[in-house]
Amino acid sequence: MRDIKTTERNGPVVGVVHVSDADELLMMTARGKIQRIAASDISIIGRNTQGVRIMSLDDDDTLVAVKRVPQEEENAKGEEVAARV
Repeated sequence: MRDIKTTERNGPVVGVVHVSDADELLMMTARGKIQRIAASDISIIGRNTQGVRIMSLDDDDTLVAVKRVPQEEENAKGEEVAARV
């Protein structure tokens, strides 16, 4: 399986996450910078490309984690509950 063309410019793959448009992504850097973005806000690109920039990093920082945040669901009482991953 090929996920992205890696080069010196874009660096190694940190993680691959399967998401739907209703999900969000949470990204964290080694220095503690956190960014949350809706999956639907990320441009769809073809396979075998160099990717889309979502987060800018300082020269001495690296991305260490990417996690899926599922859409919240409502229970029978109408209260929001976190969806299970």
